[in-house]
Amino acid sequence: MSNKVIFPQVKHVEQNDEQVVLSLVIPADLYYFEGHFPDAPILAGVVQVHWVMHYIEKYFDLSVEEHVSIDALKFQVIIAPSYEVTLTLKKISDVKIGFNYSSEHGAHSSGRAVYQ
Repeated sequence: MSNKVIFPQVKHVEQNDEQVVLSLVIPADLYYFEGHFPDAPILAGVVQVHWVMHYIEKYFDLSVEEHVSIDALKFQVIIAPSYEVTLTLKKISDVKIGFNYSSEHGAHSSGRAVYQ
């Protein structure tokens, strides 16, 4: 998997103390599309959550090594290859970050990461 594409292309980042907004392009050759599903690939929810955790660790002072729970997780519209999506990470408290993925196709998914 060393040469496989496992993260989206980050086109733009807007950041302040309370919120990070990332403009992402989902590569058509993303590793996670392999076998999920061959005729109609979609980005699995577990991958979306993995990316959320990655970007929270990168932009906020929280570590995935801490105990984390995901609350109010909702998946609404699939994310397909080549979609351009916006991932918004919003600080709710020192230990809670809200997230949502959206695009011109609609609201894809949302939830809250809670660190303890």
